[in-house]
Amino acid sequence: MSVEKLSDIIVSEVLHGADGTDIRCGVIGEIGTGWPITESEKKVLRATAHAQAQLGCPVIIHPGRNPAAPAEIIRILQEAGGDISKTVMSHMDRTIFDKGELLEFGKLGSYLEYDLFGIEMLNYPFNLEVDMPSDNQRVQTLAMLLKEGYEDKLLMAHDIHTKNRLTKYGGHGYSHILKNIVPKMLTRGITQHQVDKILIDNPKHLLTFK
Repeated sequence: MSVEKLSDIIVSEVLHGADGTDIRCGVIGEIGTGWPITESEKKVLRATAHAQAQLGCPVIIHPGRNPAAPAEIIRILQEAGGDISKTVMSHMDRTIFDKGELLEFGKLGSYLEYDLFGIEMLNYPFNLEVDMPSDNQRVQTLAMLLKEGYEDKLLMAHDIHTKNRLTKYGGHGYSHILKNIVPKMLTRGITQHQVDKILIDNPKHLLTFK
């Protein structure tokens, strides 16, 4: 399909309903890319930006597993007219590890989402070069980003996508952040106000259409 046709489909799914239903999408995404970004993926990113420009809605991005991927995605979206202030860069926990690179990327203005809470493993099967951080390390990174002034641009989630993550099958479940991570955050210099910003205010602002 052309960029224009893809964009028309996205706009229709937000305004009228997805897949022949009247259920309307509240976000565009999760728009996935690999690394290097393929021409087909670039086309979808451009269509996403065009649709977002019309709708004023949030966009959620799944970047390729390379530290350079998020910035390249933002560049493509910006050039196509996307609103970076309403764009979420997901899976930051497994993508950018260097503090300098992370702070530099943060200046581009997207939301920084740490959404793999509860996933701790010795070997990350999708990229063996990545040492998956622990939840403690995720909390430390959030604390650092808060000190650097990114309070308004942080999001958290679990990315639960397999049965073994559910409480029924012995996993942390959907309450892991509220029951286990938030208390830990409060012991590591993160205030309740900052917790509320990340878990309530930032999602509310993100999900509100312009």
